[in-house]
Amino acid sequence: MCGLAGFTGPGADAAAILRRMTDALAHRGPDGEGHFVDARLALGHRRLAIIDLAGGAQPRLDPASGDALIFNGEIYGYRRLAAELRDAGVALCDRSDTEVLFQMLHRSGVRRTLERIDGMFAFAFRDGASGTLTLVRDRFGEKPLFYGLAGGELVFASEVAALCRHPAFHGAGIDRAAAYQFLTYEYLPGDRSGREGIRKLPPGHMLTFAAGRVAVEPYWQPSSGGGRQAVRREADALAELERLLDDSVRERLIADVPVGVFLSGGVDSSLIAALAARHAWDITAFTVRMPQFSFDETPHARKVACHLGIRHEVVELSRRDLMDAFEAASHRLDEPLADSSLLPSWLVCRAARQSMTVALGGDGADELFAGYPNFQAQLAAPLMRRMPAAIGAIARRGLALAPASREYMNLCFRLGQLTQGFGLSEDLQSFLWMAPFSTKEKQALWRTDALPERPAETTYAPIRELGRRGLPEDRLQRLLQLFLQTYLPEDILVKTDRAAMMNSLEVRAPFLGREVAEFAIGLPGQWKLKGLRRKYLLKKLAVRLVPPDAVYRPKHGFALPLAEQLRTAFAEPVRARLLDPANPVADWFNRAAIEKLLADHEGGRRDHAKKLWTLYVLFCVAARRD
Repeated sequence: MCGLAGFTGPGADAAAILRRMTDALAHRGPDGEGHFVDARLALGHRRLAIIDLAGGAQPRLDPASGDALIFNGEIYGYRRLAAELRDAGVALCDRSDTEVLFQMLHRSGVRRTLERIDGMFAFAFRDGASGTLTLVRDRFGEKPLFYGLAGGELVFASEVAALCRHPAFHGAGIDRAAAYQFLTYEYLPGDRSGREGIRKLPPGHMLTFAAGRVAVEPYWQPSSGGGRQAVRREADALAELERLLDDSVRERLIADVPVGVFLSGGVDSSLIAALAARHAWDITAFTVRMPQFSFDETPHARKVACHLGIRHEVVELSRRDLMDAFEAASHRLDEPLADSSLLPSWLVCRAARQSMTVALGGDGADELFAGYPNFQAQLAAPLMRRMPAAIGAIARRGLALAPASREYMNLCFRLGQLTQGFGLSEDLQSFLWMAPFSTKEKQALWRTDALPERPAETTYAPIRELGRRGLPEDRLQRLLQLFLQTYLPEDILVKTDRAAMMNSLEVRAPFLGREVAEFAIGLPGQWKLKGLRRKYLLKKLAVRLVPPDAVYRPKHGFALPLAEQLRTAFAEPVRARLLDPANPVADWFNRAAIEKLLADHEGGRRDHAKKLWTLYVLFCVAARRD
């Protein structure tokens, strides 16, 4: 796990610029660094050593051909690929997956290599013969990669902050249209980064740069997954799922450093822990204890760990711990992400890093097997589409009269969120169900003269673009594909990557193994959502391995009592940030509207935690000076 940076057309000061860029990525790779500059290209790398601690140095170069590689991530199954290369007469210089990837690219080219590899990765490869530079991001977007064009030259890096260390993007302003989108999604769908001129390479895409021109194209999409021969019997599907997931877990346990597992006590992490225990008897599970009982899943996690007979470490959260996480989110995020579970994720990663460098997590299961309540609610989407938006607004005003509740995902909150989708197309509804601000609330919050052009069109453009590319007709499978291409890569995986990398920890996701994911994508919808039972087939597998109450209990997000914290420990810094007139985005918003949100929340009249946290993150990112 590493950080990478580079640019074309290097000048006399290229080495100094490159070092500034890689210095911004030191947390992603504290174990080593490497730099390469020639007349055409500058490449920099920071390394977190996982495989072949003595080897694996980057950038990887072939002086004879001019080929060059920098790589962030892991290639799973690399030992088998290495054996194939040796059988073909290729001499490998070390035991790393970096060397395997480099030799495959050198011999077979980018496209053929991508057809064969499984992993989480972002890499930049220069073909020495043609001079073409190719950037690639893994299928689901586990690893990040950002880029920008300036004066006909390409600049790229693992994080926005590193890219902003290049003179062409130093001081890049906040993208107004992206900010407007962010207040609906809490993350940035599509290829926006939040900064003007800087883009994300989408998951499953490759970018080629030659003669000053950029071309971006997909090499894999969820719709192209599920190509395995369909199984007809549930029992056969269950057996195949267990085999594939077991193989995926086993591959992700391979490392030359200690490996552990995150355990929330829910079905996904419990299943991963059970399979990991098959292959690593000494594995350690980590759980966060939340400071409010209704959010605390520790008893469930403890029961699973005891059932499996594995070591279990509980991270007790204190007020000081929460403030540490709050400070990290406030000052270290360089792109907007308002998923507040980043805070407990950061804490469990910090604790895990004290005794390990790699952890396995359960990311991807909800999006592959219909684990969110959204998938149940989608059954009523046609009815909600016919309901006028005005009815939703009236319902929300009525719900606002109810006393503010401290219960996680309480009924009034859920009903209010559902009404935000009234009158919208079925593709858009689910995103409004999760939105911190309704369309009308955003209009009241923004100053009219500061609105981006065509605000409604801007907000929904990424979802409509996915629809134009072709989605399944089946309502459930359609929503699953939308989540796989938006919420998973741009919220869940960003959260995991940033929380882990801020602590120099690698987190691996067995559910996102290529064969597991493609098999799941190809399963019939009734094996994912059966009636109102979510993750039907996955739970059938889990109940074989872990206690049934860990499988069939109500789902909880990885959350903390944010509303309470925004009235207490977080209140003063949040208020100061949101009311700072010098903030670069302050003039876009009606100050009186923000003051009312703060007053109503702090006074306990309303729960505006979701709104205030989203605004706070935006203002923090805007205030950064990289």
